Amino acid sequence: MHYPRLPLRRCASIPAAAVRGRAGLTRLRTSQALPLLQLQQLQLFPPRGRRHFAHSRAAMTTTTTTMTTTTTTAATPRFSSGVDEPAAVRALEPLLASAGLGGRWALVPGGEGLERSFRFKTFAKTWDFMTAVSLQCKLKNHHPEWSNVYNTTYIRWTTHNPKGLSAKDVELAAICDGIAKDFGEIVEEAGSGDGSSLKQVADRVVADAGSCCSPKK
Repeated sequence: MHYPRLPLRRCASIPAAAVRGRAGLTRLRTSQALPLLQLQQLQLFPPRGRRHFAHSRAAMTTTTTTMTTTTTTAATPRFSSGVDEPAAVRALEPLLASAGLGGRWALVPGGEGLERSFRFKTFAKTWDFMTAVSLQCKLKNHHPEWSNVYNTTYIRWTTHNPKGLSAKDVELAAICDGIAKDFGEIVEEAGSGDGSSLKQVADRVVADAGSCCSPKK
């Protein structure tokens, strides 16, 4: 902060004891005296500066409080019509990463499906995994939305008609976990390798594929 320069002239002296408590002056000997000009230059926090500092600190406190109290609403499952919801919830809970029970699946935004990526050591292992999953799909008469690049496969389970999360989606998600373990899935830290690019590929294919769950005419 800028302070006007005062004309240099002889000023009255004030004993240091009178200014005891100022920053940097508490160790002065009581026999010392400081010119009034030097005391004016040592005003580290003038009234205007103190008000500005207090206002900034209050604003920072308000911002911190707001950030602390803000919470992110997690997705909740939206089951398709006809689903036994209590039973579906019991089967779904151990699959979800958010439940803290060792699951690795996540609900899609809107809660109408489950998604996660699987990573293996080689492409051959990945292809074997996908082949085994496809056989289960044939048996259950249901299929996923998925995409694959080299050793990683992204899978989304959802039902288009009636729209939502069905019992078959939950069941096949659990089956995928078991098959992946058999083929040596590489388990990564939560949040790493989320397969966002593979998810985008699946989204584009779904948009062009039409409805697969509707009865064929």
